Amino acid sequence: MNTEVPMMSESMKAVVFYETGGLEVLRYEDVPKPQPGPGEVLIRVEACSLNRGPDTMVRGGVFPVAGISFPHVSGADPAGQVTALGEGVNDVAVGSRVAVHPLLSCETWCTQCPALGENYCGKVRLIGVHRWGGHAEYVSVPARNVVPLPDEVSYMAAATLGVSYVTAWHGMVTQARTTASDTVLVMAAGSAVGAAAIQIGKLLGARVIAATSKAGKMSRARELGADDVVDSSDPEWSAHVKAATNGRGVTVLFDNIGAETWTQSLDCLARGARVFCSGASGNPEVTINLRTLYRKMVTFHFHMQGTKAEVGHLADLMAAGQLAPVIDRTYPFAHARDAHARLAAMDQFGKIILVPS
Repeated sequence: MNTEVPMMSESMKAVVFYETGGLEVLRYEDVPKPQPGPGEVLIRVEACSLNRGPDTMVRGGVFPVAGISFPHVSGADPAGQVTALGEGVNDVAVGSRVAVHPLLSCETWCTQCPALGENYCGKVRLIGVHRWGGHAEYVSVPARNVVPLPDEVSYMAAATLGVSYVTAWHGMVTQARTTASDTVLVMAAGSAVGAAAIQIGKLLGARVIAATSKAGKMSRARELGADDVVDSSDPEWSAHVKAATNGRGVTVLFDNIGAETWTQSLDCLARGARVFCSGASGNPEVTINLRTLYRKMVTFHFHMQGTKAEVGHLADLMAAGQLAPVIDRTYPFAHARDAHARLAAMDQFGKIILVPS
């Protein structure tokens, strides 16, 4: 599957790469400025987050999708102002402040998409992977993917919504149906989606146990509202989780890591627990004990991000002051290599944001 390169005219600055590889392949230079095609809008980018899967893994050549074409501009979740409309667009106004839902469904509307959401499309593609993304001064996207942005929500806050916050929300709320009676274990709690999961869990009134491996991140997780924090670098960390629940275990588990943690995290589950997972940042090949899981009557949920409606709902929650985005650091586009390096080192807590230089 080749990357879609939008129609071009004058130039703009962008973070671009012409081959996959290390940090050295990233360049900040002039590239042709996109123009909106039929059904598309052009957005002047004010902020766009950096994500491990669609950005650093694509750049490194290890993202598990068909190859992309070059040159390529990443950036799945830009936020900014609409500056031009393509043919046939009449439901978005020039000057509108918008966030972007990054998933591109096939729009044939088979039986599952209307019932489950566009993130269940069997032919789903991603802005910043299958077409140019928002690590640039301008990006063109389908008009159907823009989400109106309340004035109370900053562009940097909006750039956290399309990947991390909607992923945590869809798993914890839509799938696992977490309530105030639940105890939630969040693995990799210092990641952007992990920090979002802590916040959403507390918003729902649940008890949240956060697991992370660095002292600074453990402290930040407590500040964010986690009721208990465990050091996941401790070989006995799962025993601490069970002790914190008086041996009962947790009723909701969020684990996106993989083989490195799944054996122990599944051991922390209470009877009737729900597990939600939206990826594998580590080894995806896991071994599980089916007897233990069926005897505990555990339910598994796997998903990709969330729906456009959920992005809009999260924007409203931020506008109302019920959610505050966790932003680790902001980098200008010209320093994209530094941002990629920080994410690769897993030094961040929350979201890394890129902004125009």
